[in-house]
Amino acid sequence: MIRFNVNIRAAHLAVLMAIVVSVSTALVWAPVADATTKPPGQTTTVEVYDDFGMSGYSLANYQQKWSNPYGPGEMALSDTRSFAKGSFKVSAVPFRTGADFSVFDHLKYIAISNKAFQVPATGSVEISSTIKASTPGTQPGRVIHGNYVMSGAPYAQPTLEGQQAGVVMNVIDFSTGQLFDWFVSGSTAFALIERLPSSVTGNAPEGSPDYVGREKMYTQIIKQIPSSPGAHTVSIRINRSPSGGSVDYLFDGKLVAHVDSVGIPLDVQGVPYSGIYPSLGAGEDLVGKVNSVVIGHGLFSLLDAFPFQHPEAPELAVSIPLSERLFGQGATGTFDDFRVKTIGR
Repeated sequence: MIRFNVNIRAAHLAVLMAIVVSVSTALVWAPVADATTKPPGQTTTVEVYDDFGMSGYSLANYQQKWSNPYGPGEMALSDTRSFAKGSFKVSAVPFRTGADFSVFDHLKYIAISNKAFQVPATGSVEISSTIKASTPGTQPGRVIHGNYVMSGAPYAQPTLEGQQAGVVMNVIDFSTGQLFDWFVSGSTAFALIERLPSSVTGNAPEGSPDYVGREKMYTQIIKQIPSSPGAHTVSIRINRSPSGGSVDYLFDGKLVAHVDSVGIPLDVQGVPYSGIYPSLGAGEDLVGKVNSVVIGHGLFSLLDAFPFQHPEAPELAVSIPLSERLFGQGATGTFDDFRVKTIGR
Protein backbone atom coordinates (compact mmCIF):
# COMPACT_ATOMS: atom_id res chain seq x y z
CA MET A 1 0.00 0.00 0.00
CA ILE A 2 2.81 2.36 0.85
CA ARG A 3 4.59 1.52 -2.44
CA PHE A 4 1.32 2.15 -4.35
CA ASN A 5 0.92 5.64 -2.75
CA VAL A 6 4.54 6.52 -3.57
CA ASN A 7 3.97 5.48 -7.18
CA ILE A 8 0.82 7.65 -7.38
CA ARG A 9 2.68 10.61 -5.94
CA ALA A 10 5.54 10.06 -8.38
CA ALA A 11 3.11 9.93 -11.28
CA HIS A 12 1.42 13.12 -10.10
CA LEU A 13 4.82 14.81 -9.80
CA ALA A 14 5.77 13.75 -13.33
CA VAL A 15 2.53 15.14 -14.74
CA LEU A 16 3.02 18.39 -12.83
CA MET A 17 6.58 18.75 -14.13
CA ALA A 18 5.39 18.11 -17.68
CA ILE A 19 2.76 20.85 -17.31
CA VAL A 20 5.35 23.31 -15.94
CA VAL A 21 7.76 22.57 -18.81
CA SER A 22 4.95 22.88 -21.36
CA VAL A 23 3.77 26.22 -19.98
CA SER A 24 7.32 27.56 -19.74
CA THR A 25 8.02 26.58 -23.33
CA ALA A 26 4.82 28.28 -24.48
CA LEU A 27 5.77 31.43 -22.62
CA VAL A 28 9.20 31.49 -24.26
CA TRP A 29 8.24 30.64 -27.83
CA ALA A 30 4.69 31.92 -28.30
CA PRO A 31 4.57 35.09 -30.49
CA VAL A 32 3.65 38.21 -28.56
CA ALA A 33 1.32 40.74 -30.14
CA ASP A 34 2.90 44.02 -28.96
CA ALA A 35 3.95 47.34 -30.44
CA THR A 36 6.94 45.75 -32.20
CA THR A 37 4.81 43.33 -34.22
CA LYS A 38 4.88 44.26 -37.90
CA PRO A 39 1.60 45.38 -39.43
CA PRO A 40 0.19 42.99 -42.01
CA GLY A 41 1.96 43.38 -45.34
CA GLN A 42 4.95 45.31 -43.94
CA THR A 43 8.42 44.29 -45.07
CA THR A 44 11.69 45.44 -43.50
CA THR A 45 15.16 45.07 -44.98
CA VAL A 46 18.49 46.29 -43.63
CA GLU A 47 21.51 46.51 -45.92
CA VAL A 48 25.00 47.22 -44.61
CA TYR A 49 26.25 49.14 -47.62
CA ASP A 50 29.80 49.58 -46.33
CA ASP A 51 31.38 48.94 -42.95
CA PHE A 52 34.99 48.87 -44.20
CA GLY A 53 35.42 45.67 -42.21
CA MET A 54 36.72 43.32 -44.88
CA SER A 55 40.23 42.05 -44.19
CA GLY A 56 42.70 44.04 -46.25
CA TYR A 57 40.12 46.67 -47.25
CA SER A 58 41.87 49.10 -49.60
CA LEU A 59 41.27 52.10 -51.83
CA ALA A 60 40.41 49.69 -54.65
CA ASN A 61 37.62 48.18 -52.52
CA TYR A 62 36.44 51.68 -51.61
CA GLN A 63 36.21 52.70 -55.26
CA GLN A 64 33.93 49.74 -55.98
CA LYS A 65 31.42 51.28 -53.57
CA TRP A 66 32.08 55.02 -53.89
CA SER A 67 32.90 57.52 -56.65
CA ASN A 68 34.21 61.11 -56.71
CA PRO A 69 32.13 62.73 -59.48
CA TYR A 70 33.29 66.24 -58.54
CA GLY A 71 36.96 65.32 -58.43
CA PRO A 72 39.35 64.42 -55.60
CA GLY A 73 39.19 67.84 -53.90
CA GLU A 74 41.72 68.10 -51.11
CA MET A 75 42.90 64.57 -51.87
CA ALA A 76 44.57 65.86 -55.06
CA LEU A 77 47.01 67.76 -52.83
CA SER A 78 47.53 65.07 -50.21
CA ASP A 79 45.61 61.79 -50.24
CA THR A 80 44.95 61.05 -46.59
CA ARG A 81 42.30 58.37 -47.08
CA SER A 82 42.92 55.30 -44.89
CA PHE A 83 41.03 52.22 -43.72
CA ALA A 84 42.69 51.21 -40.46
CA LYS A 85 40.67 49.56 -37.70
CA GLY A 86 37.71 48.77 -39.96
CA SER A 87 36.66 52.37 -40.68
CA PHE A 88 37.27 55.07 -43.28
CA LYS A 89 39.29 58.12 -42.28
CA VAL A 90 39.91 61.26 -44.33
CA SER A 91 41.65 64.44 -43.27
CA ALA A 92 42.37 67.91 -44.62
CA VAL A 93 44.00 70.03 -41.91
CA PRO A 94 44.09 72.80 -42.83
CA PHE A 95 41.84 73.17 -45.87
CA ARG A 96 43.91 74.29 -48.87
CA THR A 97 41.39 74.31 -51.74
CA GLY A 98 38.80 76.99 -52.37
CA ALA A 99 36.66 78.51 -55.10
CA ASP A 100 34.76 81.79 -55.41
CA PHE A 101 32.15 80.26 -57.69
CA SER A 102 28.77 78.56 -57.14
CA VAL A 103 28.86 75.77 -54.54
CA PHE A 104 32.30 74.48 -55.42
CA ASP A 105 34.03 75.96 -52.39
CA HIS A 106 31.86 73.69 -50.25
CA LEU A 107 33.29 70.41 -51.53
CA LYS A 108 36.61 69.80 -49.82
CA TYR A 109 36.04 66.08 -50.34
CA ILE A 110 32.91 64.20 -51.38
CA ALA A 111 32.27 60.60 -52.34
CA ILE A 112 28.94 59.29 -53.66
CA SER A 113 27.63 55.73 -53.41
CA ASN A 114 27.66 53.76 -56.66
CA LYS A 115 24.28 52.32 -55.71
CA ALA A 116 20.94 54.11 -55.46
CA PHE A 117 18.33 53.12 -52.88
CA GLN A 118 14.61 53.15 -53.58
CA VAL A 119 12.13 55.19 -51.56
CA PRO A 120 8.97 53.08 -51.11
CA ALA A 121 5.71 54.59 -52.37
CA THR A 122 4.38 53.80 -48.90
CA GLY A 123 6.96 53.36 -46.16
CA SER A 124 10.41 54.75 -45.43
CA VAL A 125 14.08 54.49 -46.20
CA GLU A 126 16.54 55.36 -43.45
CA ILE A 127 20.24 56.03 -44.13
CA SER A 128 22.58 55.93 -41.15
CA SER A 129 26.30 55.94 -40.42
CA THR A 130 28.69 56.69 -37.60
CA ILE A 131 30.80 59.84 -37.74
CA LYS A 132 33.71 60.97 -35.62
CA ALA A 133 34.66 64.59 -36.30
CA SER A 134 37.50 66.93 -35.48
CA THR A 135 37.54 70.49 -36.87
CA PRO A 136 40.66 72.30 -35.66
CA GLY A 137 41.06 75.97 -36.50
CA THR A 138 37.36 76.82 -36.37
CA GLN A 139 36.51 79.97 -34.45
CA PRO A 140 33.24 80.59 -32.55
CA GLY A 141 31.04 82.94 -34.57
CA ARG A 142 33.77 83.87 -37.04
CA VAL A 143 32.53 86.62 -39.37
CA ILE A 144 33.10 86.03 -43.09
CA HIS A 145 33.65 89.16 -45.20
CA GLY A 146 33.14 89.80 -48.89
CA ASN A 147 31.43 92.13 -51.34
CA TYR A 148 28.21 92.08 -53.32
CA VAL A 149 29.26 91.68 -56.95
CA MET A 150 26.77 94.11 -58.53
CA SER A 151 26.86 96.96 -56.04
CA GLY A 152 30.25 96.50 -54.42
CA ALA A 153 28.60 96.86 -51.00
CA PRO A 154 30.36 95.06 -48.15
CA TYR A 155 29.11 91.69 -46.93
CA ALA A 156 29.73 90.34 -43.43
CA GLN A 157 28.08 87.36 -41.79
CA PRO A 158 28.85 85.29 -38.67
CA THR A 159 29.12 81.54 -39.21
CA LEU A 160 28.45 78.39 -37.24
CA GLU A 161 31.30 76.02 -36.42
CA GLY A 162 29.98 73.43 -38.86
CA GLN A 163 29.81 76.00 -41.66
CA GLN A 164 33.52 76.69 -41.23
CA ALA A 165 34.41 72.99 -41.35
CA GLY A 166 32.18 69.94 -41.19
CA VAL A 167 32.29 66.17 -41.49
CA VAL A 168 29.18 65.35 -43.46
CA MET A 169 26.78 62.57 -44.46
CA ASN A 170 24.57 63.42 -47.44
CA VAL A 171 21.42 61.77 -48.77
CA ILE A 172 20.78 63.01 -52.32
CA ASP A 173 18.26 62.63 -55.12
CA PHE A 174 20.08 64.04 -58.13
CA SER A 175 17.00 63.76 -60.36
CA THR A 176 15.23 66.48 -58.35
CA GLY A 177 18.22 68.06 -56.61
CA GLN A 178 16.70 67.36 -53.19
CA LEU A 179 19.35 66.83 -50.53
CA PHE A 180 19.46 66.08 -46.80
CA ASP A 181 22.64 66.49 -44.69
CA TRP A 182 24.12 65.99 -41.27
CA PHE A 183 27.11 68.31 -40.59
CA VAL A 184 29.16 67.18 -37.59
CA SER A 185 31.99 69.36 -36.25
CA GLY A 186 34.17 69.44 -33.16
CA SER A 187 31.51 70.51 -30.66
CA THR A 188 28.25 70.83 -32.63
CA ALA A 189 26.13 69.13 -35.28
CA PHE A 190 23.40 70.50 -37.51
CA ALA A 191 20.72 69.14 -39.83
CA LEU A 192 20.43 70.76 -43.26
CA ILE A 193 17.81 70.48 -46.01
CA GLU A 194 18.45 71.73 -49.51
CA ARG A 195 17.29 71.64 -53.10
CA LEU A 196 20.19 72.10 -55.47
CA PRO A 197 19.58 74.10 -58.65
CA SER A 198 19.79 72.52 -62.09
CA SER A 199 22.90 74.63 -62.76
CA VAL A 200 24.66 72.37 -60.23
CA THR A 201 22.99 68.96 -60.81
CA GLY A 202 22.39 69.26 -64.56
CA ASN A 203 19.15 67.35 -64.08
CA ALA A 204 17.06 69.34 -66.58
CA PRO A 205 17.37 72.19 -69.10
CA GLU A 206 15.81 75.59 -68.52
CA GLY A 207 12.15 75.51 -69.56
CA SER A 208 11.68 71.88 -68.51
CA PRO A 209 9.09 71.16 -65.79
CA ASP A 210 11.93 69.53 -63.86
CA TYR A 211 14.22 72.57 -64.06
CA VAL A 212 15.20 73.95 -60.65
CA GLY A 213 15.93 77.66 -60.55
CA ARG A 214 15.32 80.63 -58.28
CA GLU A 215 11.73 79.69 -57.39
CA LYS A 216 12.48 76.11 -56.34
CA MET A 217 16.03 76.04 -54.95
CA TYR A 218 16.76 76.55 -51.26
CA THR A 219 19.40 75.73 -48.63
CA GLN A 220 18.42 75.87 -44.96
CA ILE A 221 20.07 74.81 -41.73
CA ILE A 222 17.21 73.38 -39.70
CA LYS A 223 18.68 73.05 -36.23
CA GLN A 224 22.05 72.99 -34.49
CA ILE A 225 22.73 70.84 -31.43
CA PRO A 226 25.76 70.37 -29.17
CA SER A 227 27.96 67.39 -29.90
CA SER A 228 30.86 65.80 -28.06
CA PRO A 229 34.15 64.14 -29.00
CA GLY A 230 33.87 60.57 -30.18
CA ALA A 231 31.72 58.69 -32.66
CA HIS A 232 28.04 59.51 -33.15
CA THR A 233 25.34 57.77 -35.16
CA VAL A 234 23.55 60.05 -37.61
CA SER A 235 20.40 58.99 -39.46
CA ILE A 236 18.15 60.51 -42.10
CA ARG A 237 14.77 58.84 -42.65
CA ILE A 238 12.59 59.71 -45.65
CA ASN A 239 8.92 58.83 -45.13
CA ARG A 240 6.31 58.63 -47.87
CA SER A 241 2.63 57.75 -48.14
CA PRO A 242 -0.23 58.58 -50.53
CA SER A 243 -1.14 61.50 -48.26
CA GLY A 244 2.29 63.14 -48.08
CA GLY A 245 5.98 62.88 -47.33
CA SER A 246 8.42 63.96 -44.62
CA VAL A 247 11.98 63.54 -43.42
CA ASP A 248 13.35 62.84 -39.94
CA TYR A 249 16.86 63.64 -38.68
CA LEU A 250 18.14 61.50 -35.80
CA PHE A 251 21.33 61.90 -33.77
CA ASP A 252 22.41 58.95 -31.64
CA GLY A 253 18.92 57.53 -32.08
CA LYS A 254 17.09 60.66 -30.87
CA LEU A 255 14.83 62.66 -33.15
CA VAL A 256 16.29 66.14 -33.66
CA ALA A 257 14.24 67.51 -36.55
CA HIS A 258 11.15 66.61 -38.57
CA VAL A 259 10.21 68.32 -41.84
CA ASP A 260 6.94 67.88 -43.71
CA SER A 261 6.26 68.85 -47.34
CA VAL A 262 9.79 68.13 -48.56
CA GLY A 263 10.65 70.53 -51.37
CA ILE A 264 8.89 73.55 -49.86
CA PRO A 265 11.29 75.82 -47.93
CA LEU A 266 10.87 75.98 -44.18
CA ASP A 267 10.22 79.73 -44.09
CA VAL A 268 7.51 79.31 -46.74
CA GLN A 269 5.88 76.67 -44.53
CA GLY A 270 6.17 78.90 -41.48
CA VAL A 271 8.33 76.30 -39.73
CA PRO A 272 10.90 77.58 -37.19
CA TYR A 273 14.51 77.04 -38.29
CA SER A 274 17.94 78.53 -37.71
CA GLY A 275 17.39 81.45 -40.09
CA ILE A 276 20.24 80.30 -42.36
CA TYR A 277 19.29 80.94 -45.22
CA PRO A 278 15.96 82.60 -46.26
CA SER A 279 14.52 81.18 -49.48
CA LEU A 280 13.78 83.09 -52.70
CA GLY A 281 10.66 81.26 -53.91
CA ALA A 282 7.72 79.03 -53.05
CA GLY A 283 9.48 75.74 -53.75
CA GLU A 284 7.65 72.59 -54.87
CA ASP A 285 6.20 69.65 -52.95
CA LEU A 286 8.26 66.65 -54.04
CA VAL A 287 6.35 63.84 -52.33
CA GLY A 288 5.78 62.00 -55.60
CA LYS A 289 9.16 62.76 -57.17
CA VAL A 290 11.87 61.64 -54.73
CA ASN A 291 11.90 57.98 -55.76
CA SER A 292 15.52 57.02 -55.05
CA VAL A 293 18.54 58.42 -53.24
CA VAL A 294 22.29 57.95 -53.08
CA ILE A 295 24.59 58.36 -50.08
CA GLY A 296 27.39 60.88 -49.86
CA HIS A 297 30.09 61.55 -47.30
CA GLY A 298 33.00 63.92 -46.99
CA LEU A 299 34.51 67.14 -45.69
CA PHE A 300 32.74 70.47 -46.31
CA SER A 301 32.63 74.18 -45.64
CA LEU A 302 29.55 76.38 -46.09
CA LEU A 303 30.75 79.98 -45.93
CA ASP A 304 29.01 81.47 -48.97
CA ALA A 305 25.96 83.69 -49.15
CA PHE A 306 22.88 81.97 -50.56
CA PRO A 307 22.04 81.60 -53.46
CA PHE A 308 25.73 80.96 -54.08
CA GLN A 309 26.15 83.24 -57.11
CA HIS A 310 23.24 81.70 -59.00
CA PRO A 311 22.71 83.50 -62.33
CA GLU A 312 18.99 84.09 -61.63
CA ALA A 313 19.80 86.21 -58.57
CA PRO A 314 22.71 88.45 -59.61
CA GLU A 315 21.73 91.13 -57.09
CA LEU A 316 22.47 88.67 -54.29
CA ALA A 317 25.79 87.36 -55.62
CA VAL A 318 28.62 87.78 -53.11
CA SER A 319 32.32 87.42 -53.84
CA ILE A 320 34.36 86.10 -50.90
CA PRO A 321 38.17 86.11 -51.25
CA LEU A 322 40.18 82.96 -50.55
CA SER A 323 41.76 84.65 -47.53
CA GLU A 324 38.29 84.63 -45.93
CA ARG A 325 37.49 81.09 -47.07
CA LEU A 326 40.76 79.55 -45.87
CA PHE A 327 41.84 80.85 -42.46
CA GLY A 328 43.59 77.79 -41.02
CA GLN A 329 40.51 75.66 -40.36
CA GLY A 330 40.25 72.02 -41.40
CA ALA A 331 38.52 68.73 -40.70
CA THR A 332 39.28 65.10 -39.96
CA GLY A 333 36.44 62.64 -40.29
CA THR A 334 36.10 58.95 -39.52
CA PHE A 335 33.12 57.15 -41.08
CA ASP A 336 31.77 53.67 -40.45
CA ASP A 337 28.74 51.41 -40.73
CA PHE A 338 26.73 52.88 -43.60
CA ARG A 339 23.33 51.16 -43.34
CA VAL A 340 20.11 51.41 -45.27
CA LYS A 341 16.87 50.34 -43.58
CA THR A 342 13.84 50.12 -45.83
CA ILE A 343 10.30 49.62 -44.60
CA GLY A 344 7.66 49.05 -47.25
CA ARG A 345 3.93 48.51 -46.96
